[in-house]
Amino acid sequence: MLLTIASTAHSAEGLYVSGNVGAAVPIDSDMTDPTLPGVVITFESDTGIAAGIALGYDFGNNVRAEAEYAYQQNNFSTASLNGVATVPITSGDSTTHAGLLNGYYDFANGSAFTPFISAGVGFAQVEISPIVIGAAAVPGFDDTVFAYQVGAGVGFAVSPTVTIDVKYRYFGTSNIEVGTTRFEYSSHNVYAGVRVGF
Repeated sequence: MLLTIASTAHSAEGLYVSGNVGAAVPIDSDMTDPTLPGVVITFESDTGIAAGIALGYDFGNNVRAEAEYAYQQNNFSTASLNGVATVPITSGDSTTHAGLLNGYYDFANGSAFTPFISAGVGFAQVEISPIVIGAAAVPGFDDTVFAYQVGAGVGFAVSPTVTIDVKYRYFGTSNIEVGTTRFEYSSHNVYAGVRVGF
């Protein structure tokens, strides 16, 4: 029965919608300014929430494409200057709203489980709230930048139209720039979700 479900589900062409929720594990972000050579402030963040919804199309030949809205939010935890003098951050967080076009390749194998790889490009609005570090504060800022992601995962066919997905993605953007200040932004994201075909 599972083989029949998997074969039918994989061969079904047409539109689908998906929803995903999971964890965003940020990579440490360096803040630099060419007017202050040799000065690097590194921000560490706590694991936060990542979520997304997408409208896609299955072309029926192992290839899918979709348009996705993705959201993630993380609280800053500590900051350090040139790798030393680590201090806790009292308050401050990053929030991202991204629109991406994703492509998938499914490795159909005759079972209910279908591994896949994916890649996507688009744009992201990254909002950094005011960051309070002890008695000092870094003003908040935001920027809209180029965004990209690559990943892999596996889908499990529950029925000919419903698939449960588990996936990993590396999400990154070009540098966020405010005046001469540059801020790096990237994360490792893990999701669980549901894909429903029509």
